[in-house]
Amino acid sequence: MLSKKSKYAIKSLVILARHGDKEPHMRISEISEQGKIPKKFLEAILLELRKNGVLGSKMGVNGGYFLLKKP
Repeated sequence: MLSKKSKYAIKSLVILARHGDKEPHMRISEISEQGKIPKKFLEAILLELRKNGVLGSKMGVNGGYFLLKKP
C-alpha cells in the first residue's frame, strides 16, 4: 500500500509529464489544482523530488517546476 505522500508524488509527476513542453515550467498552484493536492503538502513533496534529482525548478515570475528527464 502506498502512502498519501507517495500517491501525491506520483500524481504530480504524471501531471508534469502530461504538461510536457507546452510551457517550460508549471507552478505549484497549477499542479495542486489539477491534482487536487493540498498546496502546502505538495510544496514539501516537490522540494524532496527536486533535492533527489527528479525535478528542476526556476524562481521568479515565469518560474515553476519541470521534469529533468523526458517523460
